[in-house]
Amino acid sequence: MTMSPLFAGLRPEECAAVERRASTCKFAPGEALFEQGGTASQLFVITKGRVKVWRASEDGSALTLTLLGRGQPIGTLGAADDRLNHATATAVTPVEALCWPIEGLRQLMEQSPALRANVLRTVTNYAEQLIERLEEMSSVPVEQRIARTLLRMAERLYGEAADGCELPLSRQDLAELTSATLPTVSRIMSRWRVDRWIGGTRGRVRLLNRAALARVAGLPME
Repeated sequence: MTMSPLFAGLRPEECAAVERRASTCKFAPGEALFEQGGTASQLFVITKGRVKVWRASEDGSALTLTLLGRGQPIGTLGAADDRLNHATATAVTPVEALCWPIEGLRQLMEQSPALRANVLRTVTNYAEQLIERLEEMSSVPVEQRIARTLLRMAERLYGEAADGCELPLSRQDLAELTSATLPTVSRIMSRWRVDRWIGGTRGRVRLLNRAALARVAGLPME
């Protein structure tokens, strides 16, 4: 089974029981894993590719909440409670995922306190991310939002990220994640490259000076 925080701390027999209930799903770029307002019927754990989670506002604009990759779960809200999907999840690249019907997963959660705790923890994390995104849009300058987004993505992918870690993010991705224009993101990223805070190739960002980014982000460095 792919490494995922959803299965952290499960005993081998619990992992085997969860794995037996899984099927493999594949999605083409642009295809939705689930849609905002629809009934939450499946939980997914990505095994290959990248997924964008976004939410449509009342005025029709789209707010990108996060980009997810290998090992990360999607759809846990329905596992925790009978609710409609709060966002749409769309494949950015060809995506493969392990899939569980919500009802079957709930039965497993009843048998495994560790799995139940992991699902609830994941739901809480996603709710915190949504609140954080909305607060940043209204009160945080663009440059600070970009720095925070880079550091959050690094922590999510690497845990204790170090200088030199690389993120699969394009400038367009960052523009969507920070609700900024592409020219603004490009201008800031170009300046940071000159200052040797970041590097990388097309579609990837390498963090070269996390301490400097943390200062711009207004975040403490451990």
